[in-house]
Amino acid sequence: MATPARMFLALIRLPHVLLNVLLNVLLNVLLNVLWPCLPGLLAACAGTALAQPAAPLQLERGQGLVDAWPALRMLADPEARLGRDAVLARRAELGVPDGPQANLGLRRGAVWLHLPLAVRERGHWVLQIDHPPLEAIDVHVLADGRPIAEHHLGSLQPFDRRGLNSRAPALALPLQPAVRYEVLLRVQSRSSLLVPVTLQPVAAFVAAESLHVLLQGLFLGVTLALMISSALRGLALRDPQFGCYALMLVGLFAFFLNFEGLGHQHLWNAPAGPLLLLGDLGIMLALAGGSLFIVGALQARTLHPRVARGLQAIAAAATLCFLLGLAGVLDYAALQAASTVLGPLPLLLGLVAAASQAWRGSRAAALMLLGWSGYIVGALGLAALVHGWVPANAFTQHLFQAGVMIDMLAWMRVLGLREEALQRAAGRALAEREALEALANSDALTGLPNRRGLEQALARALAGLGAGGGLAVYLLDLDGFKPVNDALGHDVGDTLLVQLAQRLRTRLRGEDVVARLGGDEFVVVARGIDGEPSARLLGEQLLAVVDAPFDLGAARCRVGLTIGFALAPQDGTAASVLLRRADQAMYAGKQDGRGCLRRCSAEPVAAAALPASATGRPRAPAR
Repeated sequence: MATPARMFLALIRLPHVLLNVLLNVLLNVLLNVLWPCLPGLLAACAGTALAQPAAPLQLERGQGLVDAWPALRMLADPEARLGRDAVLARRAELGVPDGPQANLGLRRGAVWLHLPLAVRERGHWVLQIDHPPLEAIDVHVLADGRPIAEHHLGSLQPFDRRGLNSRAPALALPLQPAVRYEVLLRVQSRSSLLVPVTLQPVAAFVAAESLHVLLQGLFLGVTLALMISSALRGLALRDPQFGCYALMLVGLFAFFLNFEGLGHQHLWNAPAGPLLLLGDLGIMLALAGGSLFIVGALQARTLHPRVARGLQAIAAAATLCFLLGLAGVLDYAALQAASTVLGPLPLLLGLVAAASQAWRGSRAAALMLLGWSGYIVGALGLAALVHGWVPANAFTQHLFQAGVMIDMLAWMRVLGLREEALQRAAGRALAEREALEALANSDALTGLPNRRGLEQALARALAGLGAGGGLAVYLLDLDGFKPVNDALGHDVGDTLLVQLAQRLRTRLRGEDVVARLGGDEFVVVARGIDGEPSARLLGEQLLAVVDAPFDLGAARCRVGLTIGFALAPQDGTAASVLLRRADQAMYAGKQDGRGCLRRCSAEPVAAAALPASATGRPRAPAR
């Protein structure tokens, strides 16, 4: 029965690195999400009025990244009908954005943002809106009230028509001192309106962008490596669990490739067709693969059948949505709604099952809970970000990605545990198979090879006949065994046979084979015998194994041996021929008075399959 102490010990055995990452994530949520929202919440509660029109944002040489949010003023355009001149005519209606920093949430229509600028020295500054999924951004630049430039950015624009070669919308602004600049941004997107507008010198922008792309490349590289590794291991082990994990990673890879703008920057010029829905299609794939992974990892079909059926239904629904989205039947809004409904369900279904198994000491379930802890924090952060409840900054925009990384690594360790279990099961199956084969090829009484084992050993010896010289096949039959068996009983007779088998083993070399054909009949196969003198020398040694009496507990007795042998290749190269000749030689020795060693005659013997008895004479049954 599991106890809280056992559960605690199971949890502390989890990788310390992942635990530290999780604690850091939770701490950063408090510092970067909740604390920045506090002033806005207090102001909203106090009924603070909109601020006065912003003073121009001052840009000076030597500055790095400059946050433009405090200087931005906003005008909502729910019907998306206003043009530049109409907005300029309504300057008085421009007000402080009504959301957390750089986050306008989900809005219908378009939003206009007004940014006044002033510089003291001539130079180029990069204006960037660091949220790649924004679809349409129209940038109007005015100098002293006169329009001087117009740019069209956003993920729906062909990449080669953008202002700069960057993953997020950006353009370079040549600015002069003593000029009153105004930048009007018209932003529209079906996704959340995150508008982290910044300005920075070109050199600083290039350095920051390179670092960001490097980090994203590392994340996507790790995801791709885990995906390929899991798929290959699944094929090698023939385990669909690894395939489900790989499918989930394919979906996550597609989502983040689209969300971070790297696909648009490096793989395609402009999204079209399914590429427009790449992020949502990726989420559907991740849901399908993740749901099936949970079923296998928690052994839900056996332990939690209702949970398994629910997760399989989610996987089927996600797969259907993916196919309908790919075919163009479902649009962006429909896929977003489907992901909102289906997204939390695998977690809700799996949590109860994982918690109960972790309480009972399951390491896999405890690891899944750890991965879900990171994922929950990231998913809640993403949901709050999308709905405009938290500020858009470097932390909140990548919190979900960090949570997914924790989840991926924890689940990869779950697969590691599964692979170890499969290897242990394969080892047990191999040991059982070898034991069964040994049992089928061994004599139950003496442990020596039986008739089947002898056939295999003799076939191997004959196959290597040319490389290792000749070999000798001896057939041994006990003299006087039947009286001992009849007088002292079968148990004593069995003990005698076991002792004889032990004596034969000690007399032979490691590469030689001794087998029991049945009753009191044994066969010895000796390699490296180069002629009859060597064969007779070994045969005399085999005769000598019965010189000493056998101690059978309550009785001591003596028996003899009669041995017939044949040589290969002189007397034949077929197993059946050699055994037949050795048996004939042994039978001749029995007729000559027993207790002797005889070689077969030179008479030809037809090759045939090894019979039930080498001579056709009745044999005592093996005991």
